[in-house]
Amino acid sequence: MTPNLPLVLERDNVNDESVVLVRWFVKHGSKIAPNELLAEVETSKANVEVYAPQAGFLLWGFPEGADVAVGAPIGFISEIDPGEAAEFVAPPNPEAKAQAQQAAKTEPSAAEINPAQTHKNDAKPAAAGVEFPISSPYRQRFSPVAAKMMKDHGLTEKDFAGKSVVRKQDVLDLLEPPPAVAATAARPTVPLSKITIPYKQTALSKMKRREGSSLAAGVGNAIQSAVSVTCVTQGLRRKLAARMAGGSASALMVYEVSRLLRKYPTFNATYRDGSILQFEQVNLGFAMDDGRGLKVAVLPDCDALSLQQVSTQLSNLTVAYIQDKLTPADVSNATFTISDLSGMGVSSFYPLISENQGAILGVGAEEFLPGSAWGSFVLTLAFDHQLSDGRTAALFLNDLKSRLQSYEGPPLEAHQEVSCYRCGRTADQVAELNSMFLQSASPEGVVCSLCAAGFRT
Repeated sequence: MTPNLPLVLERDNVNDESVVLVRWFVKHGSKIAPNELLAEVETSKANVEVYAPQAGFLLWGFPEGADVAVGAPIGFISEIDPGEAAEFVAPPNPEAKAQAQQAAKTEPSAAEINPAQTHKNDAKPAAAGVEFPISSPYRQRFSPVAAKMMKDHGLTEKDFAGKSVVRKQDVLDLLEPPPAVAATAARPTVPLSKITIPYKQTALSKMKRREGSSLAAGVGNAIQSAVSVTCVTQGLRRKLAARMAGGSASALMVYEVSRLLRKYPTFNATYRDGSILQFEQVNLGFAMDDGRGLKVAVLPDCDALSLQQVSTQLSNLTVAYIQDKLTPADVSNATFTISDLSGMGVSSFYPLISENQGAILGVGAEEFLPGSAWGSFVLTLAFDHQLSDGRTAALFLNDLKSRLQSYEGPPLEAHQEVSCYRCGRTADQVAELNSMFLQSASPEGVVCSLCAAGFRT
């Protein structure tokens, strides 16, 4: 009899030990075609889909809603119709999760175990962004030392299902599992008082648990401090929308922050064991949450992008978030995060540093006094005091403040007559050309956007 082919989940996030099997799209025992959508699973970063690597009949290994260990098969593909087999294999009962997990562990033999590799869904190019790694056959191998240790302790190949190469350390880890993470043990647990009023208990989603874990790791690894500045505004968002095609204050914020992180590299870093790890890339994360769950979409190498490219990428990521199509790659490896709550009318807030980062910028809403053309908004930089200090944070924020104000046109001193230091255009002339003034560092002053782009006439 041809052995069943297991569907093995690949670890897409080094911090994930398990995933949640959200739903099956094909019934247990049904016939399937190559590249057919089989299931949806939830990782700590995104919901992704599982496709069939070959034709056959689907056998469930877990019920919907089950936590599946990374490396364990969620199901199997059989070449034999289970309905015509001598004994039909029933799908796992949601009330018998433990039995389903045990069956998933014992189903394949050593010759059937498969490594995880990326599945290329050529038949469905539209789904390429949400493909999930599945299995293809390989032969399991054991080092001589590992084979001897297995024999001495009565272990078999099935004890190492999902591993292509088994070495001495793998056997040692199985015989004596490594202790829990030391950081968890070092943090004392505060006893909670007993709840004496009625309540309803609902398990948090995988994504929300991962979000909490990431923030706890970030805060636990950092000595967090924060500095805020108030930016005077004449209507930055409104002016950008009027002067720039598809103008976005969020894109502008991402664009300018990414460049300042090269000037202030301690904010594009993280703390590890008495050392500062300064990232070579500026991968800027932008927090998104419209009620369906917090996601931090990432713009890799953001400091190398033009403002238009930043605006386009940010728009595409926003659409992907709304359509639940963000891939794990879209939300991975941020080195700095911007959390913008201005759309919620939040004046100011204290953002929390995430895991593997050293700083985060919180952006408040533009607020105007009744009848006034002048307003303000608050920028708050939370940072790891092990890596930087309040003075550097203040310099960073004031640099950002100056850059943002330069996009509003003439400097905020209304009584001061200014002109472009290259072409001499006044503020009124620049406005008539649908252009704007930009702050110039060398020489000091302002330059119109036409000259900055290379146009003099």
